[in-house]
Amino acid sequence: PSIAAYTLVSNFDSDWPRKIAVLSLALAAAQAEGSAAQRYTTVGGIAFAMMILAANLGARGWYFMKWRALGQANRGRLSSFFAPITSFAVAIVTGLVFPYMGFSQIQSGGKSAVQLVVWNSFLVALLFVISDLNSVQSFIVVGSDTCNQDNTNICMGIWFAMTSITCIFAAQKIRPPSSSPSNGEDEEDKDPILVEDHSSPVGYKVPNFPDFPIDPIYYGGKGLSCCSLRAEIMFGLVVGIGVGAFVVSTGLYDYLEDFHDYVSESV
Repeated sequence: PSIAAYTLVSNFDSDWPRKIAVLSLALAAAQAEGSAAQRYTTVGGIAFAMMILAANLGARGWYFMKWRALGQANRGRLSSFFAPITSFAVAIVTGLVFPYMGFSQIQSGGKSAVQLVVWNSFLVALLFVISDLNSVQSFIVVGSDTCNQDNTNICMGIWFAMTSITCIFAAQKIRPPSSSPSNGEDEEDKDPILVEDHSSPVGYKVPNFPDFPIDPIYYGGKGLSCCSLRAEIMFGLVVGIGVGAFVVSTGLYDYLEDFHDYVSESV
């Protein structure tokens, strides 16, 4: 129903970001190996794919955090042409700042949501540290282990610590669902093409399409019973800041070594 409503209210009836990403990667495969055109098209395709992933997480996180839709926040001043573009850009920023809030299980709220953020942030950090090993990098991309990755490690460490903190504080504000979810208000005895529905990502839905929502959050866990919410928050902050500082320190190692050599030569 939401996709059908999006097609009716928007001028963009196709997934253009995904098509651009696929086209860019296809053009990269057709270029001469090692050429500048291949590098640019590959980086462009990867960048579009990352933006699509960030927009997906950001849109879901926006909905799960129950923020007002852009049309409601701007009182409908966004036109049907610029609304998808603006929404895509805002969703990307939200996905980069609150990436873990896009997981559906985050709706369980309370300790379970905080525990989900801590576990996923730890898993992401572990995978990043493993990917930083020279043996792993040489296996994935030949020659990548010889590249200077200090600035990348510094940026990733700062981003990891920032997102861990923002998602932990955002997750604890989500209220756990009630044991008996409501089915919503009674529908009017009309047959319009579109009906307003704030639970839809686009604000409307097509009522004639079947809609059988099955919410898995009512069957999720409640978090560790042996730890309080405050203890899990403190543990998550320690893990997020600690691992982020470690990743940043790996990028600062060469800079500190150069500084130490400069001081030694000066003395």
